[in-house]
Amino acid sequence: MQLTPAAASPLAADDAWVWRLFEPFTDRGVDPAAWLREARRRKFMLVKRYLRRKLLGRLTGDERNERTVLNEYERSWSGTTYDRYSLDRFPRNDFIPWVWRDRRFFATDVGGTRIRQLLLVRAIELAKPRSVLEIGCGNGINLILLACRFPEVAFTGLELTEAGQRAARRFQDHHATLPDFLRDFAPEPLPDPTGFKRIRFERGSAAELPFANGSFDFVQSVLALEQMEQIRTKALSEMARVTARHSFNIEPFRDVNIGWSRLYVERRDYFRGSIDELGGYGLAPQWAVADFPQELFLRAAAVLSKKNG
Repeated sequence: MQLTPAAASPLAADDAWVWRLFEPFTDRGVDPAAWLREARRRKFMLVKRYLRRKLLGRLTGDERNERTVLNEYERSWSGTTYDRYSLDRFPRNDFIPWVWRDRRFFATDVGGTRIRQLLLVRAIELAKPRSVLEIGCGNGINLILLACRFPEVAFTGLELTEAGQRAARRFQDHHATLPDFLRDFAPEPLPDPTGFKRIRFERGSAAELPFANGSFDFVQSVLALEQMEQIRTKALSEMARVTARHSFNIEPFRDVNIGWSRLYVERRDYFRGSIDELGGYGLAPQWAVADFPQELFLRAAAVLSKKNG
């Protein structure tokens, strides 16, 4: 599928606004030569690990099955706090090389979370769903902000890990209203700062969603299919089954990962499906964009699809 420039797409993501949202999470004082040195170092390590995986295969223990993902993200969500989304207290030790068009810079993925939130807001504005499911919602940050932005929408989050679900539910229990730092983090004003209290957070696997056919108007995933290459067919089938109208996926589709990023995806055993592959599950891609800030070695495309029939 041909990619559409974000500014010209239905998302209408203005370049200046995108950079204004993302820039606070960049390291603006780094010499460009330092970026090049770090990029070369990472390329060297990538080749080394890729060859190790190819030569030793499963002996390396790199196979990314559901158990591996579960263990990794149980640890991750257990050690993550919502303070990381503060404009003042985000994890500056997480800076890695990022790119956007002709810009080269160090940034943290917290900035990526903010940009992806903007894309989610725009997609929901376009699709106008009454109910939304996020598959692989992690600690719920996407839904927490969306529920405050769209009080008329019923939101549900499904997460594989107990730690992610626990963090989201604890946030709901411990806060009467959205903290100021999260209001500041949101890309647009939030009309209902208590909306997150109404989210339903469930635990389960994307390979067997615990919902009836067509339960949701809109099903989204954000770097969640990324972890599901081993269950790709089941996950995509289930996503198509439970949506009644649209899906919106911000994922590392094969279409946008070429060269070094393709090597990285294969080395990590990440999702390698194509955009057009969605059509085989009854989801017809309407448009796709990818020209937003991206990690150097992992590109994602934002794809809105409509369910056939």
